[in-house]
Amino acid sequence: MIVSVHQPNFAPWLGFFDKMVHSDVMVLLDSVQFIKRGYQNRTRVKGPAGPQWLTVPVITKGRYHQLTRDVEIDESRDWRSAHPRTLQTLLAKAPHRDEVLELVEPLYADEKLSRLSDFTTALIRGVVERLDITTRLVVASDLDAAGSSSRLMLNLTKAVGGDVYLSGPTGRDYLEPEMFPAEGVELRFHRFEPFEYPQQFGAFEPGLSCLDYLANVGFRPWWGDGAARAATGS
Repeated sequence: MIVSVHQPNFAPWLGFFDKMVHSDVMVLLDSVQFIKRGYQNRTRVKGPAGPQWLTVPVITKGRYHQLTRDVEIDESRDWRSAHPRTLQTLLAKAPHRDEVLELVEPLYADEKLSRLSDFTTALIRGVVERLDITTRLVVASDLDAAGSSSRLMLNLTKAVGGDVYLSGPTGRDYLEPEMFPAEGVELRFHRFEPFEYPQQFGAFEPGLSCLDYLANVGFRPWWGDGAARAATGS
């Protein structure tokens, strides 16, 4: 069983979902420290002036070491109505804009999703469902897995019954590869090559939010038999 692990980022790029597609189980890592100015609460969407940040405001003052699962959304900001308006504007000419808005607007309206990880996980699950991705999603906080770095990845993999850990390419920089076979787990590395798809506003820009792809191409797979169709938008 192939297991991957990733923080539940906000509307993540396609590489996040591609790693998921190549896994039997993906663990959404909400049990580690929240990093400010990262991708956990912000994403990039392309507009007439180029890519711009779309950020979920969160409460961090005095909470420098809080875990991702504990991060609260800052509801003093008018983000729940501002985000949909921004997406309507930025994606105005995208052929599948309305499909994307139908997915995200109920999530923005759901004030019960008051923690960042609850909101981002709900959005990720919505995209997964619409793309018919069959990978099982598990939240790290629901598992009995401690440690950091290689030890944490090993413990999470074994906690869900995995025997293969699929790391992102940056894992080569910090993982201790000898630890994995010593505990009966094969270590593999996933690599995603961004591909061009129909995109608004000039030259293609890689690495944007999945919302950009979905608005321009629709809820169509880019892997397997759907790859060519997704790349052309046909």
